[in-house]
Amino acid sequence: MTRKKKQSNDETKYDSTLQPGDIDNLRKELDKEKEKAKSYLANWQRSQADFANYKKHAAEEKGEIVDFAISAFILTLLPVVDDMEKALISLPPELENLNWVEGIKLIHTNFKDSLQKRGLSEMNAVGTPFDPHFHNAVMQQEGQEGIVLEEIQKGYKFKNRVIRPSMVIVGEEKTKETGEATQKEE
Repeated sequence: MTRKKKQSNDETKYDSTLQPGDIDNLRKELDKEKEKAKSYLANWQRSQADFANYKKHAAEEKGEIVDFAISAFILTLLPVVDDMEKALISLPPELENLNWVEGIKLIHTNFKDSLQKRGLSEMNAVGTPFDPHFHNAVMQQEGQEGIVLEEIQKGYKFKNRVIRPSMVIVGEEKTKETGEATQKEE
């Protein structure tokens, strides 16, 4: 011990007389305790950082799960959007100015706006180079090689992730002599 203890009447009293090696021993013990304290502080700080990283990772994972669920739900609604657009395109001109038709157009617009506010966006394919990440080629026609000529079904992204690729017709060159499509060697 560094100081001598005297017991009297259930109280602990310290003797103020120090031995010659006591100061060195006290410094050594203090240094040991300081090292322990530094180690405990470093471990605590590491634990705090690990916990903060865990919370951040868990929040990101939760957001991804929510986004996946929303995109899956929106994907089930896209055929309804397609059907509404087909119905509006096929309307005879004499019906276009009727009130109920205007109401359906407004419903269609509001529905698409609601989906866009949730993160849905249309992909414009016509005139762009064919990209299998964004397009699903269903046919080739004479035209500029590798360029999307026509869009059969609209493609959509949800928060910059393709949830439905565009179904497209892609251009291919034809040779003048045979009229057949040129074959590229791979």
